Amino acid sequence: MKKTISILSFIFFVAGCAYTGQSDDKPLLDTRWNLSEMFHQQMKYTGTKIPHLQFEAERVTGNDGCNNFFGPYKLEGDRLSFGLLASTRMACPDIQGFEIIFNKMLITVTQFRITGDRLDLYAGDELLASFIAGEKS
Repeated sequence: MKKTISILSFIFFVAGCAYTGQSDDKPLLDTRWNLSEMFHQQMKYTGTKIPHLQFEAERVTGNDGCNNFFGPYKLEGDRLSFGLLASTRMACPDIQGFEIIFNKMLITVTQFRITGDRLDLYAGDELLASFIAGEKS
């Protein structure tokens, strides 16, 4: 019995030493998050800009595929909500209203989850959109 306890103690000790406490998850802040899926559909862009988000302390910036935007957001644990976002007003007929759908989606966000290099935005339990970490702009 003592031999079994000694072996188990050694295994737990080695396993504990191997854990660094570091996560492979990208940080929400200071990462450019490029849209990859929205409403369970892969995104294919017809515009020249990839829709993305970039979170800074108390402010989010990004592009909706046509216009740049910025504004406040609120973060409490895994809860996330966006405030009123200001935006440029360029005409982008080649994306056919996508930017309106994207911005309406942001308004409904209530929480988020980061797994590795993927950011998922939810309204309650419903997955709204997924973003992949990219190069900072």
